[in-house]
Formats: sequence, C-alpha cells, structure tokens
Amino acid sequence: MALAAGSYKRILGILEKWPIDPTKAGGRDYCEHLLKHVTQAYKDNTFEANYKYWDQQYVALQKLVNNSNKNKFPRLLSSSATTLTAEQCHQVLSNEVMEELRNEDKRSFLKKLISLRSSKK
Repeated sequence: MALAAGSYKRILGILEKWPIDPTKAGGRDYCEHLLKHVTQAYKDNTFEANYKYWDQQYVALQKLVNNSNKNKFPRLLSSSATTLTAEQCHQVLSNEVMEELRNEDKRSFLKKLISLRSSKK
C-alpha cells in the first residue's frame, strides 16, 4: 500500500502544477478529468496492482506539464491547420461558445435557412 500511496501522491503533485483552464470549467478541463480518473483509480485500489502502469503515467504527465515536446520541437508558424491562432482556438473552445452553439441547435430549421440565406446576400 505504501507504493500505491507514494505513486498517488507523486501524480497528484504533478497535477497540482497543471493550471486549470477557467474557460473550460465544469468537467471539460483535461486536468479535472485526469484528477477524477486518478482519484477513482486510487479508491478502487488499482495503483498497487498496476504499479508499472502508473509509473509510466507519471512520466507521461510530467512531460505534459513541463511542455517537454513544445520546448523540444518549437513551432515555426503561429497558425494551425484551421488557420486559427492558438488564442482564437482557445476562444472557440471556451464554454461561452459551446453554450452559443447549443442554443443555435435549438433554433428551428426554417430560422436556420433564413439566417443562412440572409448572410449570403
């Protein structure tokens, strides 16, 4: 059990370094998801049985938190395949835009057609 507790504490220490994105609150943030997954695994006592697996997960999380690939392979361009910058992608994936898209799905088909036709003119 000591190995499991130590491994659990190491992973929690890494996840504490990872900042939670306030624009993706409510379960959409990756750190929140990982924290729930790790906590559930510790409660289910899978740390002791899969010690090597959790050790590999710790190393992978450490690379993510420290941005090792970002530092090792710097990007030359500021845009992505979508031609959006990182800041624009961040805005598109925010909770506000997701809520707006959900509200747009509630519009009737006729209203969508009218707005599409008026935007083309």
